[in-house]
Amino acid sequence: MAIEHASVDEASPLQTVHIIGQTANFAAGSSIRAQAAEILDRIDVLLAMEGTDKSELIQANIWLRDLGSFAEMNAAWEQWVTPGITPRRTTFEEHGLPALCDLRVDVIAWRKSQGFASS
Repeated sequence: MAIEHASVDEASPLQTVHIIGQTANFAAGSSIRAQAAEILDRIDVLLAMEGTDKSELIQANIWLRDLGSFAEMNAAWEQWVTPGITPRRTTFEEHGLPALCDLRVDVIAWRKSQGFASS
């Protein structure tokens, strides 16, 4: 199954939903996988509030305090995304995340009525 990516450059702000700065509400010591699951569940809710869903994702940026936890975060991500419909994703290591925050996620999605039309 081919994976198709839309370009953010093709979108206007009115056609997209931007969800930024999502972090977990857990206390220190929560696993990256648990933090990722909490954040991704919240993103599902926020996308639904805007009349869209994760199948419309265009791009994701993920910040990890420690890239050594990439595999754990990636397992949660792979379980969450719609199979065959994965957005462009960039993962960064960021030691400057706020205290108790080991993971931050930003996403951009098409609004359902403005989706990417493939040719």
